[in-house]
Amino acid sequence: MSALDEVQAHAATLAGLAGMTPVRLAKVLDGFDPVVAFHAVRSGTHPGDPRRRFRTPARDSDPGEVGRRYERAGVAVLLRDRSGYPSRLIGDPGAPAVLFGLGDPCILEGHPRVAIVGTRSATPYGRQVASELAAELSAHGVTVVSGLAMGIDAAAHAGVVLGGGESAAPPVAVVGTGLDVIYPATNRDLWEQVARRGAVLAESPLGTQARPGVFPARNRIIAALSDIVVVVESHLRGGSLYTAEAAARRSIPVCAVPGSVRSPSSAGTNSLLVDGCTPVRDATDVLVALGLSYAGSSDQHGLPVGRGSSRQGHCREDVGQTPSQRAVLAAVEFQPTALETILLRTDLSIAEVATACDELVESGSLVSGPGWWAQV
Repeated sequence: MSALDEVQAHAATLAGLAGMTPVRLAKVLDGFDPVVAFHAVRSGTHPGDPRRRFRTPARDSDPGEVGRRYERAGVAVLLRDRSGYPSRLIGDPGAPAVLFGLGDPCILEGHPRVAIVGTRSATPYGRQVASELAAELSAHGVTVVSGLAMGIDAAAHAGVVLGGGESAAPPVAVVGTGLDVIYPATNRDLWEQVARRGAVLAESPLGTQARPGVFPARNRIIAALSDIVVVVESHLRGGSLYTAEAAARRSIPVCAVPGSVRSPSSAGTNSLLVDGCTPVRDATDVLVALGLSYAGSSDQHGLPVGRGSSRQGHCREDVGQTPSQRAVLAAVEFQPTALETILLRTDLSIAEVATACDELVESGSLVSGPGWWAQV
């Protein structure tokens, strides 16, 4: 990680002041550069701190030392108006003013993202489903987002790390503690692997211990980062339902894995299905919801062909193709071409690219694999 500059060091200092919360921090930084905001708080003149609640903590703080502390911990300080801050959060009403990161937060860009969440007291069925679902989605180029908690979260991230393969999409975790406080401690190895292969994010400053209020709050970030939220197991009042509610408020689709009607761990997910959420049986259902093709059987050249594709008697035809199909064909090479590459080479949305790719696979103009397409 590169050295923190003055602005990042002052932002981290403000975030770590005693009594500071994400809501108060957003008010303090609203319209203010972090350096200016810090000195205004320190002098007792900041309009966002009319009671001078943070004046004494600010006077007792040294931004230079705070910055060095983050550097030693290898933790990045991400600001909304700086590169590295997740683009999906920009403009979100619940976006943190300051975000902290381990690993490479930039891996959030260019991949479809699916949140897999659920209860901490997961059943063996739930853990197995979460692990297998995450591994297969990751192998198809989908970034799995979760909370690195016990139960379903840990099973999902373990599925990516252990079962996704070398070419798997990187995992992303959003945690409720500071990035130097691993919670639960039993997840230390998994935490380190997720940070090494992907990114671990938090809005809590270094030193923040686990406490009940931070976990529902972080769930809004998990939802906001995702294209789809999948709830694997949840009790009727499970914390993962906060993530589902946050997604619904943002018009992000919520899916649920059916469970036994006799299992309390599936009472919440079954209730989501009754309310009209899309059922998820396997990764195919999620990929379809994302608009991505699913790798199926292999053709005579050994290339996996997308579901429903046909190669017999077909040749590439430009006649009758839509503008989106022509743009995608121009972007796709004869070698496997990743989704993010096609998006960068066209001005199309993910949904438009996915639809065009599926149509071109169906017509025999393209073949597809886990997260890639190639010309015939």
